[in-house]
Amino acid sequence: MLKKLLLPALCLSVIGLPAHADETITNLYATAAAIKAKLDVTAQSFTRYGANTVDLAGHQGRIVETGISDYALINNTMVTNYNTAVQTVISANYQNAQEIFLEKHEEAIDNMHTSIDELVGATSKLSTVAVVAELAINADTTQEQLQVQQALVQTDMTITEADVNDYNTAVVNVETFSQQAGAFLAAAQNTSITSAVDNYSAQNNIAVASYSAIEYTQDIDKFIISYDNNLYMSFQGFFTDKMVTANELYANTSYTQ
Repeated sequence: MLKKLLLPALCLSVIGLPAHADETITNLYATAAAIKAKLDVTAQSFTRYGANTVDLAGHQGRIVETGISDYALINNTMVTNYNTAVQTVISANYQNAQEIFLEKHEEAIDNMHTSIDELVGATSKLSTVAVVAELAINADTTQEQLQVQQALVQTDMTITEADVNDYNTAVVNVETFSQQAGAFLAAAQNTSITSAVDNYSAQNNIAVASYSAIEYTQDIDKFIISYDNNLYMSFQGFFTDKMVTANELYANTSYTQ
């Protein structure tokens, strides 16, 4: 008869698991720990050489008990429990729609700030245009015009297509990420949208955070959150009171089309 093994050193401690962990996480830990305990038995006695190993027993002419490997075997129930726990965690809602949208807002803000920095750099490369404009606006006489001509001959004040492309790209990126940041924050503050997304997620047994894309199209005021398997939610016309027109933005700015 096999003696019952006592393996205190091989058992996983629950000390590292937060006391406030969600039940889904607690269950995942328990099912993973059960399998890891088996792997630890194997590591201690079956896959290493030295004292208290199956290998050493064979080398010394000692005979291990039949069924001693049972302690290291992983059964189907353990596998099922673990895989079920994994899928439960995948579909669990640890974040609600508002939290997700606020995260996307912060991400868009970071991207906007990066684009602003890139725009500052691109603008500095085109700063010679301002110098040329200043020279040209004051060149009223023939002599002054000749001086402008001479300055342009002596110093290359042309601009490259690459520099202009960098500038234009950065300008558009600032606009795009600003739109996204505004839309994500507006969505996070709209309880009709957040509650609808939370309910839809629960009904379809999917996590809000498992979205495949969150997109906003300003010209049709359409906000969409998409998931795999062709699941999505669409909200249109919710942010009409949040729009900032070109006239409003440039009201106190010298603007040339």
